[in-house]
Amino acid sequence: MWSQIRKLIAKLIITVLPVYLCFTIFCTIFPMWYMDGEYAMYRQQKDYVTENHDDNRVIILGDSRTKAGMIPEVLSGDCYNLALGGTTPIEGYYTLKEYLENHPAPQCVFISYAPMHYMGIDALWTRNIYFHVMNDEDAVELFQIAASSQEKEQILPEHYFINYAMYRFYLPNKYGTAVKNAISSDRLDVNREKYDQVTLARGQNYFGLANGSSDVNGEAKEVDFIPSETVTLYLQRIFDLCNEEGIRVIVEQMPMNETSRLILTEDFKTHFRVYINKLAEDNPTVEISGELYMYPNAYFGDADHLNPEGASAFCQFMKERYYDVFY
Repeated sequence: MWSQIRKLIAKLIITVLPVYLCFTIFCTIFPMWYMDGEYAMYRQQKDYVTENHDDNRVIILGDSRTKAGMIPEVLSGDCYNLALGGTTPIEGYYTLKEYLENHPAPQCVFISYAPMHYMGIDALWTRNIYFHVMNDEDAVELFQIAASSQEKEQILPEHYFINYAMYRFYLPNKYGTAVKNAISSDRLDVNREKYDQVTLARGQNYFGLANGSSDVNGEAKEVDFIPSETVTLYLQRIFDLCNEEGIRVIVEQMPMNETSRLILTEDFKTHFRVYINKLAEDNPTVEISGELYMYPNAYFGDADHLNPEGASAFCQFMKERYYDVFY
């Protein structure tokens, strides 16, 4: 009986192993063929950060609201938008660190994350790690920091090193659905077009394109603002890294639509203000604004993101507010 079982196992290995190897090789070499549309933006930025050596005077860090709302061609000809959807200062720190390893230091780093992205991680696993943007060394460092914090369960899934290995080696349970969905769609052309589009726009990309939105954003659905200690630690690391390089740092907020801004709870606004004031107190050389700007619903393409008209208006406002930066 055991002889038959061993033969069966051997046959299964001989049958399954080639299929797995072919799957892994395909996923490793041809991600643009099967990944969803946001992959192209992550890939384009990774390539720019590691392979391009432009000298930019201003670098912009932030999430999707910042990627949509900060337009380099409107702000200044020598700035670049390194914001990415779903990111927090955790990803921002590693992006900036890698950028500085391959580029001259900018004069100014402009930072803008939505309040909810100071409250905890968003798409760290489902985008940054899933898209293979974070280096192994940086991932291990993050895991060690998170594992020793009180927020371990909020940042790290159970058996997180095994989970990371599954992504790292493109296991079918992580990428099988994407490959299956790609069979019935033309993701390669879509991703190539998005990659080129973001390259030409110096990192900027719109998300919502409607002529207005009265939908409710993430902050308006929260009862209170409770910051993440780990995210704050990484924001401080950005400040410290910039200080070491002699880089001016500005922290701002992207606008909210009228609907969302008007229904923020008093607790949320109060505790966010306390958080920002503490950051400013601890970092007197950093220019920090926690003003929660309210723009008309007509300026938003969806609940969170400025449309082209709104982004243009906000960029003009930033140019006037920081004339010595975006001249």
